[in-house]
Amino acid sequence: MNKSLLCELSVNKSVNSELFVLQFNWNGPAPKAGQFFMLKPARTSVFLPRPVSVFEYSAQQGVLKFLIARRGTGTNELSNLQAGEKVQITGPFGNAWADFLPESGKAALVAGGVGAAPLAALAAEKPDFNFHFFAGFKNGFRDKDEENTVLASAVNAKKLVITAEDGINALNGRITDFFFEPESYDVIFGCGPAAMLRALKKKCEGKNVRCFLSIERRMACGVGACLGCIVQTGKGNRLCCKDGPIFDAWEITFDE
Repeated sequence: MNKSLLCELSVNKSVNSELFVLQFNWNGPAPKAGQFFMLKPARTSVFLPRPVSVFEYSAQQGVLKFLIARRGTGTNELSNLQAGEKVQITGPFGNAWADFLPESGKAALVAGGVGAAPLAALAAEKPDFNFHFFAGFKNGFRDKDEENTVLASAVNAKKLVITAEDGINALNGRITDFFFEPESYDVIFGCGPAAMLRALKKKCEGKNVRCFLSIERRMACGVGACLGCIVQTGKGNRLCCKDGPIFDAWEITFDE
């Protein structure tokens, strides 16, 4: 079940030059980690809403947060919104990480950039599960406030590895370079850029471990009506919004 509400922005917090967090009051259906919403500001120059994964949700406080990366016109408009402005929020859509999480065991959460958002949401949703969190970013966090804003839920993880391509306050390199022994996990969840997901899939191949990836696509509707968010799989074309956004890694066909 999903719902469309015109919500007032309560907080817009810049994390760094790339990332920012939007916070809203939400009294619609409770989302699950891995699901996404469609966001469209009342003040906008773009026609289509933007799909954004759940970052944090508190049922008790009715607070919904999104971690977003500045990438183009739509996300730049979102980043410039002021508290009190209205945004049409529709959702939640899609499947959830919990649909593929075993009752017990050890899981690796491998994130690239803003892909940390839905995996942080899972760490918060299942605080007692044995998670190892691997998070890679283009730019390292300048201070603990920036890091805690993005990875506060990672305190629930039994292990946390942070990398940055600029090496600032983190291991220097890409996160897949520091993800070893995938066979030691019962399941692996990945979310991030396509190149990272492709590299993660290759690392897991032949290791007899379940691996699920959250795929990003441009979307217009969120319900599969427009057929615009095709994901190529070994079982034919599927829709990211309707069939995903989380897919079995072994089904996905990446462009080489």
